[in-house]
Amino acid sequence: MTETARLPQYVIAGLGQTGLSCVRYLQQQSVAFKVWDTRAGFSVSEELAAQVNADITCGELPQHYWQGVTHLVLSPGIATDLPEVTRARQAGVSVIGDIELFAHAVNQPVIGITGSNGKTTVTLLTTHILQQLGFNAIAAGNVGLPALDSLQHKADISVLELSSFQLETTLSLALSAGAILNISADHLDRHHTLAAYSEAKQRIFDHCRVAVVNRDDSNTMPMTAVETKVATGLTQASEDFGWDAARQTITHNGKSLLALADTALVGLHNALNIQSALALVSVFSQDMTAAAEAVKSFKSAPHRCTKIAEVAGVSFIDDSKATNIGATEAALQGLTGSTKGKLILIAGGDAKGADLSELAPVLSAHVDVVIALGKDGRVLSDIAAHGFYVESLEQAVQQAFSLAEPGDTVLLSPACASLDMFKNYQHRAEVFQQAVEELSA
Repeated sequence: MTETARLPQYVIAGLGQTGLSCVRYLQQQSVAFKVWDTRAGFSVSEELAAQVNADITCGELPQHYWQGVTHLVLSPGIATDLPEVTRARQAGVSVIGDIELFAHAVNQPVIGITGSNGKTTVTLLTTHILQQLGFNAIAAGNVGLPALDSLQHKADISVLELSSFQLETTLSLALSAGAILNISADHLDRHHTLAAYSEAKQRIFDHCRVAVVNRDDSNTMPMTAVETKVATGLTQASEDFGWDAARQTITHNGKSLLALADTALVGLHNALNIQSALALVSVFSQDMTAAAEAVKSFKSAPHRCTKIAEVAGVSFIDDSKATNIGATEAALQGLTGSTKGKLILIAGGDAKGADLSELAPVLSAHVDVVIALGKDGRVLSDIAAHGFYVESLEQAVQQAFSLAEPGDTVLLSPACASLDMFKNYQHRAEVFQQAVEELSA
């Protein structure tokens, strides 16, 4: 055996949750690999080194690092245009992600869900309905459980939440059904243009049999040929899924199927999310009555337009998962008609390159007061008719409560990422809840 032949064929880039799932998978397959973490100052603990049990390089790579390497497995958080990634491609290395590894290993049918907003809700709801119908379905991917780890569960159907970052390194994923729920400005710091971001999302349809589309939104339509399309929308329709606005009811083939009031989900954006989940399930079961019944027992994931408290008659809603403009727009429009008093919005953070001034029309139409914070928050306080800028989320909650009266609603829906001030959107939600609890202490 030559020296070149003894070199690892794979490099795993990144030692986060996804990277470690790749480590476990390649170990199970007895495939040689080494690991590159882009963080120059990253300290590898003894425990982590033992878990990886392979060569780990942090930061800058030596000159001949890519010699003999055939595949670079890139974690979603690492940009594909980094100089070292470019060097790898120039050396003939195939740049893929964990979903590509999953695509080659999976045997059961796979459903794929992407979009700017609603991915997690639709992924979990689709999985819930399938399970209630008797399928051994599992949710994985960007929703939490890494796709490669989910292979150990031997499911009947895999339901994957897929981010644009995952899709841009995926080539071979063959889906029984897939959906782009919506497209709005997000991750422009990574994709640079909305067109590039949308193009990454479109990869979900490359080998997809059934595409679930929103008949009212061209951005959700496949640009490549698919076998079948199933349509959803917030308009009346005689075929597939539609919306009866007068009755606030989802329809199927023109007939009433499910009243939104009979579910735990609120807002028109969730009427679309439910339709998408039902449409994806319809690929595996034609019993839409039973599927609709299953929706009624579904509980929404945390931090997605969830009421967390009422203090002195003031309602506090946690929508910390709204990390982009489209998510906050959906929350504000969805709450219209279900709130009675003033609506006070707490928003701001890292806009990830998006133009927050695009929120001006929806703020004017639906919001009485904006309390902004974070790196890009001043844009929001400046464009609001009644806007304030504060230095912390605790101050924002106190300011909102001082302006609120019984019957009013305080909504945390940041329209921004959280990493300028918090560990993640969950941490932001925890700080919000703690600040609300202290109001009545």
